[in-house]
Amino acid sequence: MSTSMPWTAPRVEAHGEVEALATEWIAAYDQAEHLVRARDWLVHLASAATAEMRIAALTHDIERMFPGGPVLRHADGRWDDPDYLFPHMLRSAEVVTVWLGNLGPVAATVDRAEIRRLVGLHEVGGIDGADEVQAADSLSFLETLAGLTRDWVRSGVCSRSQAERKLRYMTDRVRTPAAAQYAAPLLAWALDQLPTESETEVPQR
Repeated sequence: MSTSMPWTAPRVEAHGEVEALATEWIAAYDQAEHLVRARDWLVHLASAATAEMRIAALTHDIERMFPGGPVLRHADGRWDDPDYLFPHMLRSAEVVTVWLGNLGPVAATVDRAEIRRLVGLHEVGGIDGADEVQAADSLSFLETLAGLTRDWVRSGVCSRSQAERKLRYMTDRVRTPAAAQYAAPLLAWALDQLPTESETEVPQR
């Protein structure tokens, strides 16, 4: 656990061969740290998280590692736009399913359909672990991607107010009580990273 951010989750090691292989697979993704920390947050929030929950958290955004996915308009899009979120979730679920299918016999140690379900719900949550995976995604976003959100503003990808809406959206969608206590300090920290309007460029269209 960070000494400068004592309200963040401790790091954990991969548990099981499939999770270890998933850790290696996602390493090439430029936001791999977000995925790893989502897994860490999940374990912190739910110590009894199943292998399927852990792997889902670790791979939930993986479709973005491959070209051709859905595109969200950062400047003026809704952060809860279903026309973006559902294709993103389902494409990630499909990518993970294909990857698991290529692992061979080792994949039999996990429930591939359950991993697909959890990845396919990671933005919206749901029953039987899906809310926990979503909360872990949200907390990890606030911790690891606050800098990216700041850079959106600095480069003119979106306005400060739009970036703030993104951070608040990621916080407000958390439904699990165990995660709520961490969301507020993470949000405050992330908001502090945003530049002022005078430090930003005009948002790109």
